[in-house]
Amino acid sequence: MRFDLTDLQLLLNVAEAGTITGGADATFITLASASERIRGMEDTLGSQLFTRSKKGVRPTLAGEAVLHHARLVVQQM
Repeated sequence: MRFDLTDLQLLLNVAEAGTITGGADATFITLASASERIRGMEDTLGSQLFTRSKKGVRPTLAGEAVLHHARLVVQQM
């Protein structure tokens, strides 16, 4: 399981924005690419990272754990 810095920054941006669209914009990638990257990470981990609704997204417990590690890695960079 390897996620690149764009994956990690995308997760952080989606969590902060509360939407995949907002996270994609903040990461400077298309919505389709952002959705594909998130789905790929979820498939790799075997767990959903965000709950999706009409109002946006919220991190799941697994998502919170990954976000914690993403923050550490990004801060160290």
